[in-house]
Amino acid sequence: MDCLENLKTNGDLQKYQVIVVDDGSTDRTAEAIKEKFPEVIILNGDGNLWWTGAIALGMKYAYEHGVEYLIWLNDDCQFSSGTLENLVSFVCENERAIAGCQGIEVGNPNTIVFGGKFKTWKGYRFIQPPKNTVASCDLLSGNIVCFPRSVIDRIGYPDSRFTPHYGGDSLYLILAKKAGFSIYVDTRSLVYSLVGTSKLYPQKWLLESGKALDILKLVFVPQSGLSWRVWLKLNWEAYSVWGLVMFFKKYLSILLITGLRFLPIELRSKLFANKYE
Repeated sequence: MDCLENLKTNGDLQKYQVIVVDDGSTDRTAEAIKEKFPEVIILNGDGNLWWTGAIALGMKYAYEHGVEYLIWLNDDCQFSSGTLENLVSFVCENERAIAGCQGIEVGNPNTIVFGGKFKTWKGYRFIQPPKNTVASCDLLSGNIVCFPRSVIDRIGYPDSRFTPHYGGDSLYLILAKKAGFSIYVDTRSLVYSLVGTSKLYPQKWLLESGKALDILKLVFVPQSGLSWRVWLKLNWEAYSVWGLVMFFKKYLSILLITGLRFLPIELRSKLFANKYE
């Protein structure tokens, strides 16, 4: 609801057609949206869409209704007036362009939560372009991204078979870049990300509570950010054979961390607290 309020305040709710995918919520979210924002289109899922399926459903609806430009928007984004207009204008003026924003953590402007990335032999890393610029990059986070319908014409919709949740945005944009589209990050607008935590993708692996094998079990959960299927697909599409080397390196480190998690959490906290500062 906060995201829709933000869109309304900025005038975007009146300017653009907004689609919300409600994937089987049980807290009356859809009813509340219909009551407060009757102009919003709501598409319903059965609770099994996850991110990629939900995004694909919304994209298909928009495409079939003739839109020229689409914007992915996660509900954890807060931004100022003109942000979406900047993205759409840039994509409209630059053929085969895809553009997204950089997001910073609320209360901590030096921490980049999502944004443009460049490709290195170790993987993708955030770039830090100057403010008020549009910079070329190799990949974007899917929180807020604008692209033309021609992307769908060329590569279709996001495929949830390999990346049902985490990685769905990265895989789609990697494939779009391989298909000849250019990717840019727009820093002309300030975007805040409302950071949360996910049990499906813990960030402080060594300091997570729970049983020692909990992290390892996530490797076999398709919707997890640690899923072997996700990283095998992403690494192969982005790096080909070298991606396999990166893949095995990643999962060897997960095995090592799993072993270290058999240590008492108090000891792990003393040994590895600095790692996450």
